[in-house]
Parts: sequence; C-alpha cells; structure tokens
Amino acid sequence: MFMRQEDRQAINEIRDMIKVLIEENERLANTINELKEEQKKLQEEIKIQNIVLNSLPFRHEILN
Repeated sequence: MFMRQEDRQAINEIRDMIKVLIEENERLANTINELKEEQKKLQEEIKIQNIVLNSLPFRHEILN
C-alpha cells in the first residue's frame, strides 16, 4: 500500500495528538484520585470534630 507523504505526516500528527491526550488523561485521573483521598481525609476530620463538639457538655451554650 502506497501512502502519500502528506497522509503519513497527518497520521503521525494524529498519533502524537492521541499520545498527548492519553498522557493528559492519565494526569487528570491521578489528580482525581488524589482529590478523592484528600476528600476522605477531610470527611474523617469533620467526623472527628463533630464527635468532639457533640461530646462537650456545654455545647448548647457554645452554639447559642
């Protein structure tokens, strides 16, 4: 099969673009996973703070 030079060049450019998109997709997936982990930590911290706040005997006065 004979390909014109322009066709080969276009295919190579498309391959390069796909490579860049795949790499960017991997970076975004990693960032999303990091954000999910951070969210879990923050939710756990909020849970702990709520437990502490709710265990205070005079929480009613603090909140009012």
